[in-house]
Amino acid sequence: MSTSPDTEFSAKEVALHREGTDAWMTIHGEVYDVTKYLHDHPGGADVLVEAAGMDASEAFDNAGHSEDAFEIMEQYRVGKLKGAKKFGAQPVKVTLQPVLEKKAAPSKGMAVSTSLAASAMAAGALGGLYYAASLSNQEIIPAAMLQHLKALAAPISSMGVGVGSKRQGGLGFVEGILAASAVFAVAGTMASNEFAKMTDFHANIFANPTHMRMPKSPRPDPLLVRGWLHPTQYQTLPLVQKILIAPNVYRFVFELPSPNDVVGLPIGQHVSIAGPAGGEGAKSVSRSYTPVSNNSDKGVLELVIRCYPDGALTGGYLSKLEVGDEVQFRGPKGAMRYKRGLCQRIGMLAGGTGITPMYQLIRAICEDARDTTQVSLVYANRSEADMLLRKELEDFARRYPKNLRIHYLLDEAPAHGKWAGGVGRVNKEVMAKHFPAPSKDSKIMICGPPGMVKGATGALVELGFEKAGTMSKMSDQVFCF
Repeated sequence: MSTSPDTEFSAKEVALHREGTDAWMTIHGEVYDVTKYLHDHPGGADVLVEAAGMDASEAFDNAGHSEDAFEIMEQYRVGKLKGAKKFGAQPVKVTLQPVLEKKAAPSKGMAVSTSLAASAMAAGALGGLYYAASLSNQEIIPAAMLQHLKALAAPISSMGVGVGSKRQGGLGFVEGILAASAVFAVAGTMASNEFAKMTDFHANIFANPTHMRMPKSPRPDPLLVRGWLHPTQYQTLPLVQKILIAPNVYRFVFELPSPNDVVGLPIGQHVSIAGPAGGEGAKSVSRSYTPVSNNSDKGVLELVIRCYPDGALTGGYLSKLEVGDEVQFRGPKGAMRYKRGLCQRIGMLAGGTGITPMYQLIRAICEDARDTTQVSLVYANRSEADMLLRKELEDFARRYPKNLRIHYLLDEAPAHGKWAGGVGRVNKEVMAKHFPAPSKDSKIMICGPPGMVKGATGALVELGFEKAGTMSKMSDQVFCF
């Protein structure tokens, strides 16, 4: 069939190409003939055959492909889908609604304390009132009330306090009432304070004795809470910092609407960025990236991205961003949601910018005092200049040696001759030496160029690991980002 990039196909026409020898699919309104790509796909041919003849946009986004994967796909594009909506979204202005401060309701302990204290004060006031009456020789308290007061004060006589008349060594009626009032006031206040301490569980934690354990209350993992991101709608964030950290590699820092906002990205997942391919006015494309920040970094979203000169999104859009420009994001995306206890040992293989999801997991593991997971990282690059986040990784390895070990691998040894890492390509021998042995408590995670991923997954099967799934799941022994 003769086709061109501008040829339009209906959904029914695409659906006719659904075999292993004739596989088409649509991704965001573009039609691809992936027949010749089946055996080169790092996730295996099965995943493409399963999606043949259908719209694979969502599955493609969730896989979190790197920039070079999109460039590879471009050569298989044969046309457009009829009636497809233009991919992308208009910028969304996010407005934070003011939150009205609510007055906290008094705790149960505080309410009881207030009631007891009020009763004690009332007794004191009543005694004072009678004493004032006796000094002025005026009948301030009616006779009926006076009789009631005498009845209330009668129990004090058992304490050796004379009530109603004077006797030797005792007190008169007025003095008795005053003494009783004072005793009740002091005792009531002390009792109310102690009772409040025992019942007020909402007090500030610093008000409790250091030897007393605070009640354990279930708290959500801060790295898993929902935040600013929306899974289906694009929202915009302004760029506040752009730093060149390696050849063609930038650290982009975007500002969230509020300093206390969090991104809301589970560990191991990624975000999608939409922008014009080739600059303003061009069609909108989307790419997926894993931030190096997480929910511990309030108010910001940070990304490390290699901007290829001919990249559809990076070369024509991201590399040209200036501070103040707004960028569209949505997410979270991806199958990985790391939680403490996922496994005991992880072997990580990263190539180039594939280090970003690994760094996010490493950071979460090392910064969690209760996470004892052991990580062995093999990080492969063409040259030392291409190595990203090296300082941060080595800081973690130095501070948390029980959690992280690193083996660097370069295509060629550096000219300075002081290279302590490995030289050459990733192979079975390298992984056998640095990765944990296959077991139910071990996992392997891979992210990098398609060629490296394909070679590594095949070698891991020879080492005894399970074959990587066509679409990675958290339960897989070998997980490909």
